[in-house]
Amino acid sequence: MEMVELLKAYDAAIEEEASDAARIGDLVSGALKRAAESFIAHDSDRTPEHRNAEDLHDARVALRRARSFLRTFWSVVDQDWAGTVRSDLGWFAGLLGEVRNLDVLARRITERAESPSDPFALEELLGVVSYCHNDAVFRLAEARVTPRYDSVLGEIDVLASQKVPLSSRADEAVSIALPDLMKRPWRNVGKATRKARRAPNEANLHKLRIRSKELRYASEVASEVVGRPGQKLASSARKIQDSLGEHRDALAAVAFMTMAAADHPACAFFAGQLVAIERINAQRALEKLEKNLTRLKGRWGAFERALVS
Repeated sequence: MEMVELLKAYDAAIEEEASDAARIGDLVSGALKRAAESFIAHDSDRTPEHRNAEDLHDARVALRRARSFLRTFWSVVDQDWAGTVRSDLGWFAGLLGEVRNLDVLARRITERAESPSDPFALEELLGVVSYCHNDAVFRLAEARVTPRYDSVLGEIDVLASQKVPLSSRADEAVSIALPDLMKRPWRNVGKATRKARRAPNEANLHKLRIRSKELRYASEVASEVVGRPGQKLASSARKIQDSLGEHRDALAAVAFMTMAAADHPACAFFAGQLVAIERINAQRALEKLEKNLTRLKGRWGAFERALVS
């Protein structure tokens, strides 16, 4: 064997040894650090009026990622501490979500009514959305001056500084711990899929979306170790998450406009037209679900082989 080939083989062996020696605690702490830094970047101390819709969305996604990591890798961190953090982050993410959902609703109404037959009805319907949006923004602003929000910021600082309280399992090698840890989000997707197939109601489909999202986030972390198979698995999980998210947003629009039509008769006919459109959108969002689930299963097989190789 030539010297160049010997050096390449040596380098490859060193990389493999380093990968085997890497601690699972470091991998998890690094993922939590990135999520926390993203939240800090999009949730500043500026007034809510100066935050745009995408900042709110990105801040909420960052909290979701952190909560998901704490759930998936629960045995790597101190479980009592993680439970408190997940509760606090979930509380604030919910408040961000209320504002974000109304931003999405206003955009959906506007996009589906580019040339409305009744512009006055459109204006009134958007006025109802704006009223609810302002109320949600006010509740979010109130939350920012509470002790619980201070706790959220403190917990985010802990995550960002990689000072997360870890369990004894944190010292396990990534090559040993990660295959076992990844089984949980995959099993959860399978369980949610079976329930959704038996009874494809809104609750079961929403649960499947949550479990797909957890698998996606975990796969993105695992891709740091296995590379492309992890990225492909995350991409497939995201397609399921996105289609089910569109389904949920369409049904939320139906519920809101049904309520608005009952309380504001002047926009009832126009709202009814939009309801019909959104019901079609909800159905279309589900049409590719089975195909995407089948593809996800194939991606998992390739990912699992890469994980244990």
